[in-house]
Amino acid sequence: MTRDCQAWNSIRHEHGSTTVEFGLVLLPLMAFVFLLMDTSWVIFARATLQHAAREGVRFGVTGQVVAPATCLGDSIRQVVVANSFGFVPASMASTMVTITYYDPSDLSVEPAASATTGGNVLQVSIGGLNIKSLSPVWRSSSPISMVANSSDVLESPPNGIPP
Repeated sequence: MTRDCQAWNSIRHEHGSTTVEFGLVLLPLMAFVFLLMDTSWVIFARATLQHAAREGVRFGVTGQVVAPATCLGDSIRQVVVANSFGFVPASMASTMVTITYYDPSDLSVEPAASATTGGNVLQVSIGGLNIKSLSPVWRSSSPISMVANSSDVLESPPNGIPP
């Protein structure tokens, strides 16, 4: 047998090893890709909730009420739902979004007078959201609970005139 035939025979016998090597590389690569996607999904969900809470507070400190809402709390919930990219459905906004007012002199006490007066602290909390991972590679298949909070001081109405 000539030297060229021996080289061809050895190459022909190595075709199966290429498939095995591809399988050995593909499995960890796919696990890494799914881990990256799951981590990105959780980070996106957390950032989105924090953004929605922040926008709710930014809207709430102005004291505006937007139709069809009849009070400031409902208007804040509408803004949170609009900025949550579907993570907070409108039907669950009343249970998932908590709005709390605090007296600025003692942040553990809710104000005795009107809560929406200027100078009080407004806190918007989003809770009760469970994010399921896309694949069970990251941690486990149990959902991850998400919570977001934001707070700021309410503005006084211009010229002391309530809205």
